[in-house]
Amino acid sequence: MLGACAARTAPGPGPQPSPAVVVSQPPAAIPTPLPKTIPLQSARTAPPVTPAAPTVTAMEPVIDTPQDSVQGLSFSDLDGWAEGDHEPALVALRIACEKISDAPADSGIGGQEIGGAPLFGTGLDWATTCREAQGARNATAYFEKNFVPVSLGGSDRGTALFTAYYEPELDGSRVRGGPYQFPLYARPDDLQKGVPYFDRAAIDAGALAGRGLELFWLDDPIESFFLHIQGSGRIRLPDGSVARVGFAGKNNRAYKAVGRTLVEWNELPLEGMSKRRIEDWIAANPARRDELLGTNPSYVFFTEREELNADPTLGPIGSFGQPLPSARAIAIDRRYYALGIPMWVDFDSPVGAVQRLTLALDTGGAIKGSRRADYFFGSGDAAGKAAGATRTRGRLIALTPRAAYERVFGPIS
Repeated sequence: MLGACAARTAPGPGPQPSPAVVVSQPPAAIPTPLPKTIPLQSARTAPPVTPAAPTVTAMEPVIDTPQDSVQGLSFSDLDGWAEGDHEPALVALRIACEKISDAPADSGIGGQEIGGAPLFGTGLDWATTCREAQGARNATAYFEKNFVPVSLGGSDRGTALFTAYYEPELDGSRVRGGPYQFPLYARPDDLQKGVPYFDRAAIDAGALAGRGLELFWLDDPIESFFLHIQGSGRIRLPDGSVARVGFAGKNNRAYKAVGRTLVEWNELPLEGMSKRRIEDWIAANPARRDELLGTNPSYVFFTEREELNADPTLGPIGSFGQPLPSARAIAIDRRYYALGIPMWVDFDSPVGAVQRLTLALDTGGAIKGSRRADYFFGSGDAAGKAAGATRTRGRLIALTPRAAYERVFGPIS
């Protein structure tokens, strides 16, 4: 909940194989018949479960497991595609291509496999696709020529669960003093991968004090807490400069939404839970602030992103290692989707309908399943308000290189 990425995380292992994936018949724009079923001893997908209902409550569990189907679509199936501005996505893809096209020629770039074949292509597929991207003059024509839309686990609107995140801006200092009393810590040297470390309550009580790990001192413990959830931010310093910080590690403790804690305490109702309501509750119950925050044992460590300090137009660095373009990036579950690929999103947000081409450039601890995405709104207070109020159903469609699609399903006539 509330910044559902629960801080950017390193990629995890893929899920265990399932018996089969049912492949839906393609639409008229993809006339070549696809096989109805493909045995997938080597397919990487989650075990079949009953699909989630198309509606979502304010705090529905974030794990969203797909139906066992991969469906080919046409661009005409994407509401808003013909009217959309796809140039920003092409600009972002050209940057992503600097990394994605370096993948080994005969190896998959990640995500779903079907019968041992990578659904989202090999390094060779992307080398060709990326060469064309560099010289493309018409973004719409480029994507329609080089990609095929595919849906994992349901293409109807309402099958995907969307939350959103943003890059907060906070007031802080490099030295402790005055209002700046709440530390933002660097990654400790004794933190080991997968081994539980001090929990939030212990760290807030001073478990790391005196070790020289303080990167910055902030003036607001609540904003600091939500910075941990977002995983990156901008620190406004007393001299007027801005420092950028990003995710450097976590304490290997499970994340728990404090909104859920307030529901369990019978302090707030489930319906309408939001960052603002949590802040209002803390303001009305200041003596219980630390108790509430301590119920989320997860803790994030940061590093200063000096490469971003000189250019305020750049977004934070996502899991793919690329600055996130505002309103054009999402976090996905990389067990199903490859980082760097274009993805169409279609959902209603507090600031209006969002129908646009984005890139999968990030991951998050709470983003699980093929029908799950976290949308990056951008930086600052307005982005934060929109992100904090976004939790809705919509449509999530991936684009795969045409060569990869034809390798799996056969030629498109």
